[in-house]
Amino acid sequence: MRRRALLPCFVLAAVLYGCHGGAGDDTGEVSIPEVRQAEESGNENSPAEEQQASVITGTEPGAVLGEEEVILMQEGETVPVAYSRIQGMEGFTIAYDPESFTMEASEQELCFYADSYGPDSETPVFVKISESEGASAESLAEQYTVDSNEECLVEEVTIGEGEYPAIWVSYAEGTDSNSRTCDLYIFRYNEKLYTVQMDCFVEAYEEMGAVQESILSTLRFDEG
Repeated sequence: MRRRALLPCFVLAAVLYGCHGGAGDDTGEVSIPEVRQAEESGNENSPAEEQQASVITGTEPGAVLGEEEVILMQEGETVPVAYSRIQGMEGFTIAYDPESFTMEASEQELCFYADSYGPDSETPVFVKISESEGASAESLAEQYTVDSNEECLVEEVTIGEGEYPAIWVSYAEGTDSNSRTCDLYIFRYNEKLYTVQMDCFVEAYEEMGAVQESILSTLRFDEG
């Protein structure tokens, strides 16, 4: 059985602007960013800033809510990356690097395409979050396993800042450099069933695998 190992993606800290944040401990399966509120300057918000804050509340999927400076550990060095936090579907938000990914949004799906290996690539690299139909996460994971026609790794994990329980299905379609790899995370939240799909390929995985995981690690549902 081939296990697609999760590459190191250690998020050391993130500074959040204009959004409320929280963080959990690193589970070992998915890196969880440590989020802290930006230090207050002591100055009250201007009327324009207050108006902007009210505008971004309850916006449509894909709307930018703020920025986070995420510090990633890459090749033994800390690298600050500016992530944009956006509105998702049904009350969740997620963050990504707009300099490296192109985002497409609809009422049922968010997709982040790596610009170096975009949707027009023979083997695109992407992270897609979509609402799914199914009786349970377990039954949907079983269906994905059957449909893949590949030998799959299936495990129970936790994902996102809230450490949400999920079922992880991982497989590859071959071993050559252009073979497609796929990670699926299936989970339920507030009666909604979701699937997160991460497609990559062997040649790009060393570079892109950890970056894909860093996007998933920022997933946050509004639990207020």
